[in-house]
Amino acid sequence: MRWVGLPDFLVGLAMVCALVPFQAAAEEYVFRGWLTQAVGAWLRSPWLAILPQAPLFAAAHGWGTPWGFADLMVFALVAGVLTARTGGLEAAIGLHVLNNLLAMGVSAAIVGALASEETAADMDWMSVCVDVVMLCAYAALVLRVAGRRGIEAVGTGASGAGR
Repeated sequence: MRWVGLPDFLVGLAMVCALVPFQAAAEEYVFRGWLTQAVGAWLRSPWLAILPQAPLFAAAHGWGTPWGFADLMVFALVAGVLTARTGGLEAAIGLHVLNNLLAMGVSAAIVGALASEETAADMDWMSVCVDVVMLCAYAALVLRVAGRRGIEAVGTGASGAGR
């Protein structure tokens, strides 16, 4: 691994910062938005709709290593829980953007890393351990804030109507 140099790093980082939010939001709209709602329309509980999108999300990123696939499954389940618990895609999009900005921001600093064809599915077990801790910390923080602000889970509340 070699440092790309400050000018190339700044250009790469600028591109990552400009494009990643759109890419991450698009994936969330498809997997936690459209797919989860399409499945959820047939189920009584929004929580069961979270399950089918997880392996599809992981498969969309490639098969890679078993560790990488498991990490993507955990990511999808956490994002699904955040979506159902908060009643919107904002927390899941924030998680996805943060995750991808960190990964690609580091890649922008390494010669050839942004051009690599590796995906999150190619993670090793040590990277997965770090990522799962980050996912759980983000989810715990969001769920705590949602609880303190009185944000109710989808399908709950006095009227029983979802958001």
